[in-house]
Amino acid sequence: MVNAYENETQALAALTGQALPAWNAELPRLDRIDRWWRWNPKPIRLKKATAEHRMLRDMGHTPWLRLVVTTLAQTLYLEGVDVPGDDDNHTRAREFWQPWDRSRMTARQIPLHQAAIAYGTAYETVRAADGPDGIRARIECWSPREAIALYDDPARDTYPQLFMRRRRLNETRESLELWDAYNIWTWIHADGAWTFADATPHNATDPNGQPVCPAIRFTNQIDLEGRTPGEVEPYIALANRLNKDNYDRMLAQHYNSWRVRTATGLDMTELSDAQREDRKAKLAQEDILAGGPDVKFGTLPETSLDNLVNARQADVEELAAVSQTPTTAFGKMVNVGDAGIEESRAGFYAKRNERRKSFGVGHLDALRLAAGIEGRTEDAANFDLTPLWEDTDTRTVSQAVDALGKASKMLGVPQEELWDMIPGVTKTRADSWRAWKENHPDADTLAVQAYASQLAPATTGGDDGLDR
Repeated sequence: MVNAYENETQALAALTGQALPAWNAELPRLDRIDRWWRWNPKPIRLKKATAEHRMLRDMGHTPWLRLVVTTLAQTLYLEGVDVPGDDDNHTRAREFWQPWDRSRMTARQIPLHQAAIAYGTAYETVRAADGPDGIRARIECWSPREAIALYDDPARDTYPQLFMRRRRLNETRESLELWDAYNIWTWIHADGAWTFADATPHNATDPNGQPVCPAIRFTNQIDLEGRTPGEVEPYIALANRLNKDNYDRMLAQHYNSWRVRTATGLDMTELSDAQREDRKAKLAQEDILAGGPDVKFGTLPETSLDNLVNARQADVEELAAVSQTPTTAFGKMVNVGDAGIEESRAGFYAKRNERRKSFGVGHLDALRLAAGIEGRTEDAANFDLTPLWEDTDTRTVSQAVDALGKASKMLGVPQEELWDMIPGVTKTRADSWRAWKENHPDADTLAVQAYASQLAPATTGGDDGLDR
């Protein structure tokens, strides 16, 4: 597969012959995933259903798989990067992080992570853009329902051979972009005709300075064959079963959740059909109904919902187990101690940490591409970086401060380096605290500085050969 095109004719041939067919082949599967993720699943089939039955079925639809995606995505907030050998003001880290802030990725990372978790794949691209002070890198995010990347080796390649992005302008017009190793080729497709718009250089290079297609693939999971399952498709059958559980319960609740009164031995042979219905209505409305000596009154018990509720709860727990999602996310509270809570969430934390490693590498690749576009070659080739994720563990502030205080006193960890780990404190806030403390030293620090200045050797303008 060619990763660079000399003219628009070659690029259009790649778009219509490779990228669009591959994207169209994937779209039906992605649309099915989207329906289950976006709470619009395929309805349960009902035989001889009335309008009332269909109403109960629709009322039973619950966005179970959206909970699976959202619960994981809400623990994935990248807030900084650690650069080894940086100064106390984190100058290099701040410069490396600038493209992220300029591209508003603090907010845009959320739908990017959600799409990657739900569909299995999402994309981040980097391109050159004109800024007030020169060329700056711009980071953008794309859903697989509007973009696709094609790889020579999907399981091992960092950068694709080409990347396509499609945007619908209206019912009859759409814009399509094809990214190769040098340019972004753009066409307008309307009424079956292709109109070439322009070809814009993106200026992206890899850490070795070689031009590449600057699209980074974010995968929920990827195996050695390049397959990328998400957190929706494997559990559609189970979510469908849960919706069926809801329908069965609502059906029993709607029709059979009250006692049925009975009367036997009533002689209604001489009554007309209308009079018989009136007699039944009186019984249903709890009016006193008298009969002859052979009339017997009784009741039939209501249908118990316990088995239906227990079946639904068993399916909820099965979904929590197979998706490694805490049962508390589905509304079940367990009265256990701190150790029990940690143990119940161990699988979820392992899953979260796996996604952090995968997504962290992707974000660092994008930031290195941005550094190359902006001419910061040292940053573009720096692989000694560590992504810093926001602490989203469920702990109270007092518990966290107590644990961090012990780490400082018992293990000698500098207090300033622990401020980022306090729940609710962002890296920016912790950096401002460190800057304030540096500019406002306490009494002990001032005393140490004064003592050190007294011990420092005195110097003069010349060297008289004497020790001072």
